Amino acid sequence: MSIDFTFTGGIGQATAILFRNGVLINMQSISETGIIVFSDVQSGDVVTINGVCTGTATVKLSTPTIPANPKNFPTGLMMANFLIK
Repeated sequence: MSIDFTFTGGIGQATAILFRNGVLINMQSISETGIIVFSDVQSGDVVTINGVCTGTATVKLSTPTIPANPKNFPTGLMMANFLIK
């Protein structure tokens, strides 16, 4: 599964964390527009996004989630949780 981060009109920093049954499986950070890839993602896993941007940001996961994605963030903090369908 890939997570596409797009920062527009400024800079950003974000961390994506993959949890399975409450256990941290993988954690990666990004500081510019780009893609984070998690392998072996399963239904029921949770992806948490935390970060900050000085412009706007869009986060798009390559798999269906609850809540639906992509998620758009205004200037400031970025915080979201996604349950993998």
